[in-house]
Amino acid sequence: MRIELFARTEVGCVRERNEDAFVVADLEAGATSLAPDARNRDVGGGFLIGVCDGMGGAAAGDVASSIAAEQLKVTLTASAPYRDSASAQSALLQSVSVSNRAIGDFARQHPERQGMGTTMTAALIFGPDVHIVHVGDSRAYLRRGRAFTQLTTDHSVVGQMIASGQLSPEQARSYEHRNVLLQALGVQPVVQPELVIATVRVGDVLLLCSDGLTGPLTDEDVMQIMLRFEDPVRACRALTEAACAAGGPDNVTVAIVRFGGDDLGLPQGREPIAIHRANHVVHS
Repeated sequence: MRIELFARTEVGCVRERNEDAFVVADLEAGATSLAPDARNRDVGGGFLIGVCDGMGGAAAGDVASSIAAEQLKVTLTASAPYRDSASAQSALLQSVSVSNRAIGDFARQHPERQGMGTTMTAALIFGPDVHIVHVGDSRAYLRRGRAFTQLTTDHSVVGQMIASGQLSPEQARSYEHRNVLLQALGVQPVVQPELVIATVRVGDVLLLCSDGLTGPLTDEDVMQIMLRFEDPVRACRALTEAACAAGGPDNVTVAIVRFGGDDLGLPQGREPIAIHRANHVVHS
């Protein structure tokens, strides 16, 4: 498998500081660079890309997201290289436990930081599959041609209402309590992350993002920008700029991976994306 990738974060137009964080890492080589010569690379025993959206404001959401991103990288690096789905899932769930405990420990040691927390949406790439662990309302999408599929389920009030059919995605955009999270790392001892496995094809594009992108922009807006800009660097820039142009009410972070290589098959016609989802219970 060969990938092209980039990631970008912006403070937006309203917030005073950026509480988002992202991580990009070749787990087998230990490389974390986004330099030009590192944006197009072969994937061996595992590649990690993740987005964390901190919450808490004065309670240091930026610290929470940074802790989660670092613990994610350290935990998954320790288990590389990856050769099977079971080891990938185990490492991703462990990263949730370790991150949740680390953030909670930091808050207990610094009482003024009580209430800090973060989302986590992270993709571990190896072989023909992408393994995703998800807590909160950051999102992972996969674009195949003109089909744009949300892989993760929002752990929020509106996310639950959409899943149960009480709200449509369009109605959810103006719902009063749309920003109320049901789960985050660092605020509770037990977390129920979602694990998603998606089989990718040549030409597929993975997008990870914080809700600073999906708040001001619709899925159709995002897909059209991604169709216009094939290069991940230009696509990341265009998406963050579009979110800011639409008001930029929150920090906005995007990470894009385009898949290629001889080991991946071509999509057959309008082949749907093969997705497996499961919820797990993790104790910190």
